[in-house]
Amino acid sequence: MSASTSGGGPLSPQAAAEFQEGIRLVFGRWTALQMAVENEWGGRDSRAKADQLAASIFSWFANSKGPFYYEDLEDMMFDSMSESFHTDCEDGSVGEVAVHLLTMHEECLQNNFSSIEKLRNTRPQGNVVSQSRQVPFSSIKCSFFSCM
Repeated sequence: MSASTSGGGPLSPQAAAEFQEGIRLVFGRWTALQMAVENEWGGRDSRAKADQLAASIFSWFANSKGPFYYEDLEDMMFDSMSESFHTDCEDGSVGEVAVHLLTMHEECLQNNFSSIEKLRNTRPQGNVVSQSRQVPFSSIKCSFFSCM
């Protein structure tokens, strides 16, 4: 499998739990998403919208037979960021996150949780959002993905 696809098949219960945590850890390090949540670009329920995006992505992997394609995942995340948070990510971070999720999923299919363990053991340096340049909402193009 290349980094642009992930195979199908069901995850074991342990792998599913690990993958869900991996999604949460990746999203917690995704500066663009964290800025959108902290600044409530999606309204007062921005945190719930971010949680829903994570749940939707997990569901997409869990309830589809695969193979899973990079372009489909990237489109889903672009659409969600645009619709839920009124922002367009033009910094390449959506693609970086998509590749990371596809790789993690492929590893979880093989009961390999090393990348998730690495995320668990690597704390983001400081507040991910505070590392980003604060700019007016009207000019935001998303921040760079950090701490991966």
